Amino acid sequence: MASTTTTQAYLIRDDVWSKQIKELLEEELFAQSLVDFVADFPDGDELHIPTFSNLAARNYTENDDIIFDDMSTGEFTLTIDKYYQLGVAITDKLKQDSFYVSEIQSKFPAHCVRGLMERLENDVFLLHKAQTTNDANTINGQPHRFLSNAATTSFITVQNVAQAKLSLDKANVAKNGRVAIVDPTVSYQLVQIDNVIRQDVYGPNSSLKEGFGGTKFIGTYLGFDFYESNMLDEATALDHAAGGSLKANLFMGEEALKGAIRQTPAIEFFRNVNKKRDEYSATMRFGLGLYRPESLVTILTP
Repeated sequence: MASTTTTQAYLIRDDVWSKQIKELLEEELFAQSLVDFVADFPDGDELHIPTFSNLAARNYTENDDIIFDDMSTGEFTLTIDKYYQLGVAITDKLKQDSFYVSEIQSKFPAHCVRGLMERLENDVFLLHKAQTTNDANTINGQPHRFLSNAATTSFITVQNVAQAKLSLDKANVAKNGRVAIVDPTVSYQLVQIDNVIRQDVYGPNSSLKEGFGGTKFIGTYLGFDFYESNMLDEATALDHAAGGSLKANLFMGEEALKGAIRQTPAIEFFRNVNKKRDEYSATMRFGLGLYRPESLVTILTP
């Protein structure tokens, strides 16, 4: 006769698997809100937007002939050059044998869209590469690409933020709608700077002071609405002052970036009879460009 202890051992499972599936924590996506997307781009894959220079007034002397200046023109070109796909398949055998198949299938559409939108996010943050490499990109006497003066750390100083403000001010960029997207290591430093927290001149900054709140928005300073992101570009050897791996923190005015989406993420399902599997796929097409170079300042942190 089996003992009580032996009987209990038969009734207890050695391994128990939960019905829940652990998913990776995901970055909050917001870069799409930073782009001015073109609405009047119904067909084709290249859009041309003409640009005109300002005209300068001259001194005039009575009875002299008027001097006529030629209008200096140029153009901004936006190309639909990004075409991404994402696909996943599940075989009949896996459906028959897997305990988790229904949970997995229900998550496929959302994950397909998420993967494509992450590529859009990455490509928006890559637009700093439209600036001239190994150059300060000086406009109206002020740099629009430079290395943080906290050269041995991953931080941006108050002086750097003030320089970004000055660079946009001298380029006549509107003061409304300015944003800064920084790496979390930068926001970590900002919360420790006394005059950023107190803001005696600019008013209380509760979002910074109380720990950034529940979104990527972390506060306002020197006219910039600060956001943090883990998806900023590793700007390897693109700085004019130093090489190496550098985070490209972006300080932007309105209309800095232009874009057009030809196709939003579209999920398709296909039953592949030959391979006995269900296939889920999605594609996305869009184009992005740096529309106003004067509205972008890139501060690189090592």
